[in-house]
Amino acid sequence: MQALDTAFPGNPLDDTGLREAEGLPARLEEAGLLEALGSLWVSPILRARQTIAPVEAATGLSATIDSGLREVLAGGLEMNTDARSVACYVDTTRSWMAGRPACRIPGSPEDGIDTLRRFDDAVGRIAEKTAQSGGSAALLVSHGTVLRLWTSLKAAPGGGVDPLWIAERPMHNTGITVVDGDPESGWSLTSWDDGAWDQPSGADAMSL
Repeated sequence: MQALDTAFPGNPLDDTGLREAEGLPARLEEAGLLEALGSLWVSPILRARQTIAPVEAATGLSATIDSGLREVLAGGLEMNTDARSVACYVDTTRSWMAGRPACRIPGSPEDGIDTLRRFDDAVGRIAEKTAQSGGSAALLVSHGTVLRLWTSLKAAPGGGVDPLWIAERPMHNTGITVVDGDPESGWSLTSWDDGAWDQPSGADAMSL
């Protein structure tokens, strides 16, 4: 069982993760997203920075590090691998996605309200910079649980998706999810995890 690895700097990607990262630019190009990118954003955690590096090389863009994009903090469970610790982390974060954000992982400085606000503030900063640069798409590389939390509560309803559906479907490593919108009018999910769910045809689809 994998460790609950959320603290800085974090473990590096293994060989499989590095191969997946190397394939990300081609997958973005195949999805019609690579050329639209005007900015790159990344969590400060090492494995996230390793993931975005091939996209930096492919686009010539340098990623901006934003600490708000960090994973849900494991607190007192950090680096634990036992089933009970992992279940506590999973059950707590899923309760947040189900609309019960006040509970807290033991030893963590953040509850669900704090975590969602932190990530949403980061998305707001990214959206502001994107608008100032002419509205091109932005790519952010973050972590599976916090991405699922934000998407389930902030973008899934606007896309017509049940937040609990997102809560029960973790993203794959380097999975591509697309949202459209802005902080003022709200966000709409258009594609989840490489098309595990896609907005019905005919709707506009842009990455953040």
